[in-house]
Amino acid sequence: MKILPVIQKFLKLSAYGIFSFIGFLFLYFSFYPNEIETWLARYNLTSIFDQTSEKLSDIRFDKPSAEELNAINSKGIFINYPQKSMRYSLNDMGLFFNDKKILLSNPEKFLSFKDKLIKDLNYLAVSPVISLETSEFYQLGEDASLSLDEIDFLNQIIFVKMLQKDEPRIVPKFREQFVSENNLKSNQILLAKLTSKPILLKAGRTEINLSADTIKSFIKNKFVDGKEIMYFDQNQVSNFLKEQNDKLNFASDVDYKMGSVKLSNHLMFRLTEENPSRTFILPITGSFSKSPMTHDKFIEVNKSQQRAYLFENGNLVRTLIISTGVTWETPTGTFKVLNKVPMTISYSGYWYMPWYLPIGTINGPYFFGFHEVPYHMDYKGMIYSRDPETIGSPATGGCIQVLKGQAKELFDWAETGMPVYITE
Repeated sequence: MKILPVIQKFLKLSAYGIFSFIGFLFLYFSFYPNEIETWLARYNLTSIFDQTSEKLSDIRFDKPSAEELNAINSKGIFINYPQKSMRYSLNDMGLFFNDKKILLSNPEKFLSFKDKLIKDLNYLAVSPVISLETSEFYQLGEDASLSLDEIDFLNQIIFVKMLQKDEPRIVPKFREQFVSENNLKSNQILLAKLTSKPILLKAGRTEINLSADTIKSFIKNKFVDGKEIMYFDQNQVSNFLKEQNDKLNFASDVDYKMGSVKLSNHLMFRLTEENPSRTFILPITGSFSKSPMTHDKFIEVNKSQQRAYLFENGNLVRTLIISTGVTWETPTGTFKVLNKVPMTISYSGYWYMPWYLPIGTINGPYFFGFHEVPYHMDYKGMIYSRDPETIGSPATGGCIQVLKGQAKELFDWAETGMPVYITE
């Protein structure tokens, strides 16, 4: 008996069996389409099926028209890199797809684009590089330079991505040339700048002075490809906030995870801003106490949180960070908007208070209410505004202070006679 014919017969029968089985599955799921999800889940094939379907849906077997190619080659692509984003089309880059969906280039124009891109990115070689996503920062230092990783860049430009409705976004990689000693020296300068001044943390009514040494304790370093990268240890920041809460018993619950990330980012902005903020308001998880259905339109002011909650038609429509009284305590209770006055002057000190919404009296005949951060004019006509960084903690003579811009929005939204609840 010859072996080859037996093998051929076996393969033929196997092929019939496979096709028969596939045919059976096709007919079965045609009559019972909902069963396919159950079957895939039973054998842990759901994710594989979804990924395969997604990839197959991206395949274009038809030949793109000239109009479609022109639209693709003219479509914008966002090139994202630290602290900057730029938009170019393939035509701008000297690149284009042909009717076979192959990416080609005009060598001279693409070289010109690369040169321009590197010039635009020179700041990365001589300025601090900050990543808000990873809370990292570093500076390469003197004699540093950059070059584009061309292969990685071109591999990110895919025909299928160009067919999507949204404009594609790519993050190019760069090769960094630097002197290690200069990198270390520059990072120490950044560290000194970042920790040179204390900062005031606010958690509702609670205030915490964050010293330069404490800020420094949050920062660690690591080495990647010979480059020193500084970063904020989020666990260290979060643990510090928890310890402060244990000591001071914040009046409002603080979101430690979000607070540590936002505080780190806030501090890193010191490396770029000429006048960095001296205060930081911690995010709180506390909320309002009144039911949104209490009135059609009303305001709740929570003094412990230093927040004002604006309600309309059963919904919370806005939350404002505010400042209540410090020299005179803002009273608690139920009040209402008595009037709408675009500008008024305080009873003492001749402070101008824009967008004033009086809601009641305090310490006898004196009115108090909502107003923008006030300003004062001296006898020479010089204007001095109260420091807007007082927002988020008690700072007024009893009124409720609102940031510039937000006060005007509140003034326009509010209605005379509208209820205002002030809670402790």
